[in-house]
Amino acid sequence: MLRPFLLFIFSCLTGSIFGQMVTIRGLSSDYAGRSIQFYTFSEPVSHEPTRLAETVVGKDGVFELSFLADQTIEIYTDLERYRGSMVAEPGTTYQITLPPYSPRTSREAGSPYFEPELFWLGIKGAKAPELNFLVRNFLSDYNRELATHTSDLYQRRSEDTLRAIVSRLDKNYPTGKNRYFNALKSYSFGKLEYSLGLKEPEQIGIKYFARKEPYLTHPAYQHLFNAIYSNYLTQKSQVIGKMEAISPALKGNFREFVEQLVRSGYSTETAELLAVKSFYDGYFSNKLDKKMMLKGLKEATAQCSYEPLKNALPGMLFKITSLQEGTIAPALSLKNLKAETSSLKPGNKFIYLAFFNRNSKESREELDSLLSLDKKLNTILTVVPVSLDVDFQEAAQWWKLKKYPWELKGAIHPDKASADYQIKTTPVFYLLSPELKLVLSPALSPTHNFESLFLKIYRETRFKQQKR
Repeated sequence: MLRPFLLFIFSCLTGSIFGQMVTIRGLSSDYAGRSIQFYTFSEPVSHEPTRLAETVVGKDGVFELSFLADQTIEIYTDLERYRGSMVAEPGTTYQITLPPYSPRTSREAGSPYFEPELFWLGIKGAKAPELNFLVRNFLSDYNRELATHTSDLYQRRSEDTLRAIVSRLDKNYPTGKNRYFNALKSYSFGKLEYSLGLKEPEQIGIKYFARKEPYLTHPAYQHLFNAIYSNYLTQKSQVIGKMEAISPALKGNFREFVEQLVRSGYSTETAELLAVKSFYDGYFSNKLDKKMMLKGLKEATAQCSYEPLKNALPGMLFKITSLQEGTIAPALSLKNLKAETSSLKPGNKFIYLAFFNRNSKESREELDSLLSLDKKLNTILTVVPVSLDVDFQEAAQWWKLKKYPWELKGAIHPDKASADYQIKTTPVFYLLSPELKLVLSPALSPTHNFESLFLKIYRETRFKQQKR
């Protein structure tokens, strides 16, 4: 029996809406009634997840979802304590098995440092030469070689050992016609070469990236590219002899920076990627002029010629600019227990957005602290608690037990709300003006002196209004 599924077309991966369907099917009674979502990482700069498809597992444990793809990609699904992973080829149907359901503890759910355990999703019937079978065997052999020769590689830094490992793996896994697998081999060898520290990082970058076509969606490409070029512009700016060479970049001049990189041996596509990454990392470094870095990214949006990167740039800019104080807060679609939908609307009070998850101990503590805050400030401040729980009904039962005075509202699309408000862990708070502009982004929590800061902001706002 086929199950309904939500379909997302990820044209941002390649700039094209043409592709072939990938279908994922399975049977797992452990996940009955639970939502499953697959995503990928489409570029190495912001490395934000790109949603592919989502479905709810049927009561009988059956699930099915599909999405379009025009190239082979690695896809992921977060399953509480596990992060399932597999490689998906266009035009292919996979029958997969999920790990036993293992929920995170409340401490894990509330911790920003928790990382799910990587789990290779089982694929029924997978055997040589199926790509997942090949990839997993290669990575197992690669990791075994590293473990066996740790001393020679990382203490003695033996180039002979490195060459011997590459030779053995190359012989056991010869280069073929599959671009994805060939890239996995190449960038895995590059990562090994980089980790030995026998050459300057940029020398390795020239070898593996400078004149080669970018492979933005490949995880091995992303990892090595980020290892070599993270904070590229910041590092160059700290070398006195390099200051003149990077002067155009420090002024946010995208085209001149790209031309300079091309003259030093990079292809136009890779030069544009490196320039964008330099501006993006530079913006968050706190060591370079944010206005100039933002200028470089905006120029890249207009001038970039590499289509997949050009398509990804609006998302990067959105991440930087969407939550700046003084800008309008991202739209937020909400639902209540009656399945009525609503959104944030302007009014005559400030709004204190409180994103929470009932499994987070910190969320529960902060919500309890909101009670006294609300009693003191409800004439000038509206508290809006927003549940990010996937299971809204379970959150509702807990809410009734707590007898909180506010109407419970949940994000209709918790993942979208988390992405728009850049929520990595809960609770997270934002203060909005009556006009829905971000005043504190993010805001202090109730237990961390939010009240005194808010009253200061409120008085200053009233004073400015009275002077007009």
